[in-house]
Amino acid sequence: MLNTNEKFQEIYERYKNLILKIAYDITRDYHLSQDICQKTFEKLYGYQDHVEEERVKSWLVVVAANEARDCCRKGGSCSVLLSGTAELDCIMEHENCIELRIDREARRELLGRMMEGLRQKNQNWYEVFMLAEYLEVPRKVIAKQRSVSLSTIDVYLRKAKSWLNAHYQSDYKNL
Repeated sequence: MLNTNEKFQEIYERYKNLILKIAYDITRDYHLSQDICQKTFEKLYGYQDHVEEERVKSWLVVVAANEARDCCRKGGSCSVLLSGTAELDCIMEHENCIELRIDREARRELLGRMMEGLRQKNQNWYEVFMLAEYLEVPRKVIAKQRSVSLSTIDVYLRKAKSWLNAHYQSDYKNL
């Protein structure tokens, strides 16, 4: 867990350029990217007691990409989705690397469609799902941050999982 301003500053210095790049890759607008970077770190500051230190980078990447996509939907124009960053791509050296890379890209693409579909279906389900399942924020903490009951969080998670199963189970099995 992050718990000091010094640690927050250290994380900011370490990841600010990555977050700016992710935001810029999506928006192609430097000033908007700076705003997205600021919002991302503001959110981290608010959740810093609940984000495990080893998951901070992943948390920042997800939040920044989501913020950038939100900005694009609200009137901007997205140029690129988060696909070309060096952080997410890996060079393989084995004979079967092309097949493995294709499989990995197919899974990544499906996961992206699933999460975007869930987000479009219900923003609350999406946010709770990402916090609880991907970032492993405790459900009680999510409930407290959102000022709702734990049972509401459980309902959101159950509905999100059910919806994902109903809409993407066959696609996932075909991978």
